[in-house]
Amino acid sequence: MLIRWTTKDDKPAWIQLADNVADIFGNPNMPHDKDFHEYIDGKISKFESLIAVDRMSGNCLGIIEFSRAYNRITWFGVFEQYRGRGIGARLLKTALRQLDNTREITVETYSDDFADGLPARTVYYKAGFVDTDNTIYDHLGNPRCKMVISATDEKRGGSFHYKYLDYDKYSKLDNCLCCNNAPAPDFLVDIVELKHSFVTAERIAQGKLFGKCHVLIKNHYVNFEDIPYDDMAGFMSEVQLAGKALHKITGAIKINYEIHSNSGPHIHCHLFPRYLDDDFPSAPIDYRICEPSPYESEEEFMWFVERMRAELTI
Repeated sequence: MLIRWTTKDDKPAWIQLADNVADIFGNPNMPHDKDFHEYIDGKISKFESLIAVDRMSGNCLGIIEFSRAYNRITWFGVFEQYRGRGIGARLLKTALRQLDNTREITVETYSDDFADGLPARTVYYKAGFVDTDNTIYDHLGNPRCKMVISATDEKRGGSFHYKYLDYDKYSKLDNCLCCNNAPAPDFLVDIVELKHSFVTAERIAQGKLFGKCHVLIKNHYVNFEDIPYDDMAGFMSEVQLAGKALHKITGAIKINYEIHSNSGPHIHCHLFPRYLDDDFPSAPIDYRICEPSPYESEEEFMWFVERMRAELTI
């Protein structure tokens, strides 16, 4: 199963799904409603609709919609023949990532005494929604129940998993922060500019790893597979060069390399020095762990930067 954004090509499947669930929604005319068709178009254009498809057949399994402005789930359906397979739970989990967890998240769903609505309520309960005392009615007069997830202080990253609109915006050359000389974060320090890339280091070292740094390609690419051969070869040769310098200066056992563009949609390679005493034996690095700093002082951090700069300056 693949969860992805719904596109205009998926509209016929969405209409078919609407017909499949229309009676449960209490709106038999929904598949033919002009306003509903306009609603579909709007959700697709705003990246507020997710579809679950079978990878092999391409068949639609279910669809969910949400509103970032109102921080709520707005439409949700799974084809009857595919229910009970966890499809709804995965769709809901993915949609909730795109909403603001620091605000209350809501949904208007069926009341507890409506048997056909119990599967949806079960999915909402498992996701953390709870009932409120509000009894409400939809535009057709059908009784509904408002459910909520309370605001939390859960720390989230800045990747497309949570902030797709930002990702989509900054993936375009005209908006790319790297390509338009946006101010770098205070914790980021430029080490050296090479022919195809920039090498940088962070005072806030991800994984609490001494010497953790990046190599950022100069030209704008979001996907590694789209980089022309000459740019790719030049970039990777400089990643290797930085890795050799990092290995020598840090005393690490080895260097791990990860090519990303999930949060900042501009190709860059993370270089993670691995040590006998690091916090991730036989495991991948948790980049969210940054404190305490592996640098005993600002002086030690700048010592590292200057050593790298000297090693990489030709």
